[in-house]
Amino acid sequence: MVTKSKTLSEEQILRLYIFTREHFVEHYDLQTELVDHLANAIEAKWQEQPEVDFENALQQEFKKFGIFGFMDVVETRQLALRKRYNKLIWRYFKEYLTLPKILLTMASIGITYQLLTIEPLLYQAILLLVLLLSVIKFVITNIRYRKKVKLTGKKWLFEEEIFKCGGTGLYLYVAVQALRLGGEAASWWYVLLTSVVLVMLVLFDYIIRFVVPAKAEEHLKEVYPEYNLEISG
Repeated sequence: MVTKSKTLSEEQILRLYIFTREHFVEHYDLQTELVDHLANAIEAKWQEQPEVDFENALQQEFKKFGIFGFMDVVETRQLALRKRYNKLIWRYFKEYLTLPKILLTMASIGITYQLLTIEPLLYQAILLLVLLLSVIKFVITNIRYRKKVKLTGKKWLFEEEIFKCGGTGLYLYVAVQALRLGGEAASWWYVLLTSVVLVMLVLFDYIIRFVVPAKAEEHLKEVYPEYNLEISG
């Protein structure tokens, strides 16, 4: 007589989600990966040892992750998604280094050079305004992200990477200070180099603040097919 294999109930699956949260896994996508792994491992164990109860089987499988628990899995996944995020930024950045957008980039560098040469104080004021707008956008984006997390009850690692991106505002401020160090007697090549650096920094900041978040849903669906279910739900 063939004995039917034991499978996890919905209540036990929910327990696995709770278990991952209890062990400092906050993001839903990582929780799901770990729950799938644990569920498959527990059911495989039950095929060999059906007498083992659920909690003991769970603890036995958890011990296989070592003394750091799920932390190694979390760090590996974070690193992989951070690399994906950086490649995404670089992809959009390269668009401004090819025709026709490179013409806009070169024009911006030319205008910046003229302003730094003729009206450096005016350009510093403009740059500080750009910095202020960047900070405001950063704050608004994070507030909206926290509201979404509160509404859905789910945090997705790649989504957090997109919406809680680090700012380049500090770099812009440092660039302004570097310009001051140059002084009025700064050579043309120093002003040109400064112009290129400033435009690239502003462009980078624009991409992470506006371009990537505007297309976030598209990229999130590429990483998480199930993300579409959350949006439609």
